[in-house]
Amino acid sequence: MRPPRPARGAFYRKSRRWGTREALVEWPGLGRRLPIGLLLAVPLLLSVAAYGRTLDGEFVLDDVRVVRKNAALGDAAAILRGFGGSLLHGGRPTTELTFALSHAVGGPSPRAFHLGNLLLHLGTVVLAFLFTRAVLRRAGSDEASGVALAVAGLFALHPLQSQAVSYVSQRSEVLASGLYLATLLLLLRADRLGPGVRGALAGAGALALFTLGMGAKSIVATAPVAWLLLLAAVPPARSRGGASPWRWRIALLAPVLLVDVLLVGGALRAVEGHADAGFSVPGSSPGSYFLTQWRAVATYVRLLAWPAGQSADWSFPWSRGLGDPGVLLSGALLACMLVGAAALWWRCKEHDGQASADGRAAAYGVAWFFLVLAPTSSFLPIADVLVEHRVYLASWGLLLGAVLGVKHLLARLGPRRGLAAVLVVGAAWAVLAVALHRRNAVWEGALVFWSDAVEKAPGKARPRLGLGVAKLQRGDLAGAEAEFEAGIARASPDAAALRVSLLHNLGATRIRTGRAGEAVAPLRQAVQLDPTEIDPRESLALALWLTGELDGAEAEARAVLGRSPGAGVAALVLGQVLMTRNDDAGAVPFLEQAVRARPSDAGLRYDLGAAYANLGRVSEACASWRAVLQLPPMAESREVARQGMAILECPP
Repeated sequence: MRPPRPARGAFYRKSRRWGTREALVEWPGLGRRLPIGLLLAVPLLLSVAAYGRTLDGEFVLDDVRVVRKNAALGDAAAILRGFGGSLLHGGRPTTELTFALSHAVGGPSPRAFHLGNLLLHLGTVVLAFLFTRAVLRRAGSDEASGVALAVAGLFALHPLQSQAVSYVSQRSEVLASGLYLATLLLLLRADRLGPGVRGALAGAGALALFTLGMGAKSIVATAPVAWLLLLAAVPPARSRGGASPWRWRIALLAPVLLVDVLLVGGALRAVEGHADAGFSVPGSSPGSYFLTQWRAVATYVRLLAWPAGQSADWSFPWSRGLGDPGVLLSGALLACMLVGAAALWWRCKEHDGQASADGRAAAYGVAWFFLVLAPTSSFLPIADVLVEHRVYLASWGLLLGAVLGVKHLLARLGPRRGLAAVLVVGAAWAVLAVALHRRNAVWEGALVFWSDAVEKAPGKARPRLGLGVAKLQRGDLAGAEAEFEAGIARASPDAAALRVSLLHNLGATRIRTGRAGEAVAPLRQAVQLDPTEIDPRESLALALWLTGELDGAEAEARAVLGRSPGAGVAALVLGQVLMTRNDDAGAVPFLEQAVRARPSDAGLRYDLGAAYANLGRVSEACASWRAVLQLPPMAESREVARQGMAILECPP
């Protein structure tokens, strides 16, 4: 005989599939019970469709340094051996391990890395669903699974999440977010089980996941506070019994807090003296950064409500005082959110009704938003004051509050509220999926990515550098040179590293267009700004050699080789200079090194053969010239190589 259905809420039954008692969701007013897995699959599949267009997207921004040029990704064992040391010194070894796995699966191709990001995002969506349901059940809310599905779908499909998922380097954000949620779920389970073997195992699992999360990104540092806030702000419904003893909770929390303090200290020490994060960011102070973040966080709220005008590289000026109207308005908005959440919680904290349960959960969601943003959006300065991927996990709190608000508005429709809920949730998912798919167009290639960034921030220098490099890679030398010049004109004097990159790329582009003389000046400026940077000095050595300044070319080439013995271009320049001075014996080792670095350069192989011939090393000269004939046609090099082989009577 079928058990009676509850007057309100979901139909419950045991489920091995989900390991919980709630496997079916009933939409009130429709009399339909649908499996959770089937419903949750809808936003997951929509996410796959929206992010599928980015799978072959090129590496951009930090991807070049973190992924493409990171030789360590080829040795996962070495990352494991250094895991503890990296963790203690503010590194991200957990993220690096996942990058090494992607590299093992697909090599240096972007596809495996993008696919890894997408899979982690889908897993985080599932965890967001489970955590939302756990919070609502704890509050005593009915229809917990229905609300959790709506929140998880919005979390999966919101366009503001695109930077965290589509930007390969920000796998750290997605991975840390998933581990954050998993840590809280295990802490809640340990709290529910209480003292005992099973509770201790859940607590140990939470500690392990928390530690791994700190190795992904230090935003996980706030997880213990999020748990304590949940215990205090959303106590379990009276019908479900009392809370676990606080002594047990302290026992659970103590090791987590110990690890937290230890690793946060390491992360703070790691940014000492850095120009991109920490208290050494040029032109910043904790106070000015805090005021700037009022405006930045208000912008995040606006983008969550209406995701128009997104950019991968925002131009966002610093705030210097309370006299800025934008600071005052933003501060007023954020204060209203916090005060409103506190007032809502206070009103609901002593009541048992459905509205009170949802009110407590919604208030917790607002507090969550500010708490998760605290490590990056409070007092510790970061050079990039507004970055969209920082909202990835924080967004869950406001999405929860929004869904609960809409739920109670729809409750006024009476029997029709179930149909209205389905239509509203379905429409929201569909609209967001389309918007997400369109936003992801900018992540398909470097050229469109940087073109969009330049359009959104025309006065900023870094997008000009990125667009110039993208054009350079596509053979548009004139367009690249124009972008580098525009970037130099816009670069702040404090942004030394950016100016060095722009000046170096400008000089290198002029060398490629046959204007080595015009390349010398920007390359000299780059070297003066940072004498330790190898690439500008190497290009300067090449430009000086091409313009006949042999002494300067030799000095720069030797300086480069002193710091980087394997530098191929510097070896080429030094070898050519020594040959010009008739020092063939001295030139040969450097020319050999240059050939190893550039094995397909026919002209270089010819010069090496000539040096061999001048030294009487006939067999080696013949071999070098024979190799020239095997390379793609270069008429001049092939012809002189044949002539040399004829003179030396080289065997065919």
